[in-house]
Formats: sequence, C-alpha cells, structure tokens
Amino acid sequence: MTTSGATRTSFSGWRWFSRPVRWVRDAGAGVASLLYPAECARCGAPTRWGVVVCGACVDRLPRIEDPVCRQCGEALANPSLDLCPRCGTRVRGFDRAISLGPYDDGWRELLHAFKFAREKAVGRWFAKELGGRLAAEGERVDVVTHVPMTRSEERERGFNPSRFLARATARRLGLPERRLLAKVRVTVPQRALSARERETNLRDAFRGVRSGRGAVLLVDDLLTTGATADECARTLKKAGFDRVVVVTVAHA
Repeated sequence: MTTSGATRTSFSGWRWFSRPVRWVRDAGAGVASLLYPAECARCGAPTRWGVVVCGACVDRLPRIEDPVCRQCGEALANPSLDLCPRCGTRVRGFDRAISLGPYDDGWRELLHAFKFAREKAVGRWFAKELGGRLAAEGERVDVVTHVPMTRSEERERGFNPSRFLARATARRLGLPERRLLAKVRVTVPQRALSARERETNLRDAFRGVRSGRGAVLLVDDLLTTGATADECARTLKKAGFDRVVVVTVAHA
C-alpha cells in the first residue's frame, strides 16, 4: 500500500481501461479523416487529421528577423538603430509589441481565413504559435486580455477575432484571460484612414472595466501603426496596470 493511493492494482486497472479509450479516440480520428479529409489551410494539400498548416507552408511563412524595433517589433533597415521612425518620434502607450510575421504572403491568407471565413482551427493554430513565441521571448505577464469591439461591430462581424485569440493563447500559457477593456463607441475602420487620422479616430474609444496591477498581455490579430494598441495600453495603465505587452499574428 502506498500513501499516494497509486497502488499496483489501481494502475493496472487504469491501463486496462485506457486501452479501449485510446482505441475509440484513434478510431474516431480515423473516421473523421475519411469523412472530412484534412487539408492545409494555406495551400490545400492533404494533411494528417488535426494538422492545420502543413510543414512546407510553415517553413515558407516569412518571419520578422533582427534587427527589429525594440518597441513595436517592426523590421529595421539600419542595424545601428534600435527604434523605428514611428516609435522614435512619439511616446507609446504599450511597452513592447511582438508579431509572428509580416502581413504578407501566407500570413495574410491565413488571417483572412480566420477573420472572414471563420476558420477557427486556424485561430487555434495561431494561438499555439503565439504561445511558443512568447515563451521563446521570455516575456512574463500576469493576465491576458483582448482588443474589444462594440456590440454592433461584433454582431456585424459575427465574432471578435482578438477575443478568440486571447482565450486560446491564455489556455496555451496557463494564464487567466479577463475582459479588461470595453469599446464605448463605434469608430471608422482603421484601414481606411491615414496614420494621423487613426490616432484621433480612437481617442477615448475605450474604457477600463477592471483595475489591477502587474503585466498585461494584450492580444490582437494585426498591428499596423499601433494606434489601437497605444490607446488600449494607455487605458489599461490608467486602470493601474504597470506594463502592457502587445502580441499579434502579423505586423503590417
């Protein structure tokens, strides 16, 4: 008899029971692969069941290589600089931004599949990649949140991609995911505006719904000028949080 309760008998019983469970699971995966053949979300090539992006496409996805801006993560043409022109000429609301890759080639296609075709398996794959990138960067955060939409914006889109990514990434990291921000007014889509117009468009568009301390991971799908991330980060810091790290799938 052991004090933990893991007796030889109980272990043997679990091993006996787990065999049919594994068989049913594997058989179910096999049936699913026959009824719904798996294919790569980018190139359409056949894949194993559960594989969202094939290995060849993963290898071809462009990455943002050093040197990069130490604040927003944009690729720098001049290796002697540590800030891009945009971050070097203004005070940012966020402390650092990290992206998986440039908004080009495969990243754009995969983001469109997730955001507009609602391919949520692609969103879960993004979360896995984001979790791995954050672990590699050694960033320590206390809570995960997302860039919010108004109710009408979310109703029109059908879901909030940033919220989906935040929840899935938080599960990957083993961290709590909280709604810390609310969007209080509808804004013009940022893609239709100039860099200066993007900043004024979002002014006072967000409010904090919870106060707190520590470091926040703010999740969004795409970073362009960083105006949205700036405004959200400033709102979070007004609510008491000390540091805001932004993570996105792509950087335009």
